[in-house]
Amino acid sequence: MEGEEQEGFPARQPDKASPSRTTTAAAFLAAAAIVLLWFGTPNAAPTAPLDTYYEQTCTTSECHPARHDEPGLISHPSFLEEWCDRCHTDHSSDAEMLLRAKPAELCLQCHTETETHEHTVLHPPDAGSCIECHDPHQSTVRHMLRSEDVLRQCGECHEDDLQRAADQPYHHRFFDARAECGSCHHAHRSGEEGVFLREGLGETCLTCHDMSIRSGGRQLENVGFGLQRAAFVHEPLHDRACHACHTPHGSIQPSQLREGYPAGSYEGYSRERYALCWTCHDPALAETPRGAQSTRFRDGTRNLHHLHVVSAERGRACHLCHTAHVSERPYLLRETIQFRQWESDFHFEATPDGGTCSTACHRPETYSRSAP
Repeated sequence: MEGEEQEGFPARQPDKASPSRTTTAAAFLAAAAIVLLWFGTPNAAPTAPLDTYYEQTCTTSECHPARHDEPGLISHPSFLEEWCDRCHTDHSSDAEMLLRAKPAELCLQCHTETETHEHTVLHPPDAGSCIECHDPHQSTVRHMLRSEDVLRQCGECHEDDLQRAADQPYHHRFFDARAECGSCHHAHRSGEEGVFLREGLGETCLTCHDMSIRSGGRQLENVGFGLQRAAFVHEPLHDRACHACHTPHGSIQPSQLREGYPAGSYEGYSRERYALCWTCHDPALAETPRGAQSTRFRDGTRNLHHLHVVSAERGRACHLCHTAHVSERPYLLRETIQFRQWESDFHFEATPDGGTCSTACHRPETYSRSAP
């Protein structure tokens, strides 16, 4: 019986000085729970804002500035909720600013749209720290950009290129008036090294140039519409190589042309004035008075390009008869000829050996390449 001494063994007395095993285990578990509640799982974001389990937040502790509530100010949701340790740890970290991970890795935990973009070439800031361009807390600029002037933001790295374009008299409308680099460029990734366009080169241009655009007091051509219906397309446009003729940012030429080209319909000829055309075409096309090899637009050996462009009292610019992009006619010939506010029909009929044309400039004229 309990308390009675059995033969050879003394009766066991309760040890009042040491706790039972059950009591010891309960105490250990309670202590572990307190540690976990206080410190949390290492580098794991909490499931509730700080002020629900601390008496004060990072900003009310007078260590860090509080958020501002001015009109037009955009706040990161975590900062707005004072949920600081979604991104920061409380005590120590291997990353700067006590972040839970390096900035690029940390941001991509939520902003997966930049990581899963189909383009694989990384913009250098995207490969480094997102906070070089974005303010992680508050900003007055959309997309939480640090700068109110998007061009100035890009200019922190691209200053020389942007300044060189800004010094030119003619600018792309997005560069000059609206300063939205992101309209053409992707800030994070690209499919091509160095340019970071949102689409392929031609496709990027056609995101806007598939409609009629009013610019500089004139109506620009709807190039996209013409591409869908035209029988003949200028080769650079066919290859979507708009940059062969145009610069994307700024130029000394109207229409942001890369090289010299007459702005008016009638210009005296010089090779420099037509330098844009000669980047692809042979100058002999216009400069040689006679010859069977220089051009198909000839009467016998007489070069009719030379007659119109060079030897006339007032040389006719190429665009008076030809379009720059698309046409329903061979040789990109126009259907009408524009002179100031007047527009007249351009009649042309091709023949196996030449053709006949008439305009408001002259009566019907026929040429034949086999003429003596």
